[in-house]
Amino acid sequence: MLFYVFSIIAIYSALMVILSRNPLTSALYLVLCFFAIAGFYVILDMEFLAAMQVLVYAGAIMVLVVLVIMLLNLANAKNIPKDFHQMFIAVISFILLFFEIFLYAIKGSGKVPTGIYTTAFIKTIGNTQIIGEFLFTKYIFPFEVASILLLIAIIGAFIFARRKF
Repeated sequence: MLFYVFSIIAIYSALMVILSRNPLTSALYLVLCFFAIAGFYVILDMEFLAAMQVLVYAGAIMVLVVLVIMLLNLANAKNIPKDFHQMFIAVISFILLFFEIFLYAIKGSGKVPTGIYTTAFIKTIGNTQIIGEFLFTKYIFPFEVASILLLIAIIGAFIFARRKF
């Protein structure tokens, strides 16, 4: 039952992110969507990921998004003419994504992913330890690349903000 509640909340808030005209309202609906996703993690017995979802995405990332919205002063952006080229690309992307989801629903719905970690094994050692082992052994290179990209983004934002003011 909780799955359906979180699904309805996530779908409604994701649609409102797209359909809302006010960027700040859209950002708040995105926070609601992040909380619904954290609810999915709780249902899957991944409490650590749920806590990180709330802390990192609903907390830190959304503070940055709201700060950017406030700094950009988007109240003057209402008079920007519409670019139909971007709308065409968006429609094509939507059709391709919908087709991909449809193909997965037809061909991949019966397949169950398997792995070496069973539910009983995860409950004995904890999912936090498994995530740490994966991040610092098998996926260390993508983890370090992501951290370097974030550092470059922070430095670029600092330089950009310093020039502007």
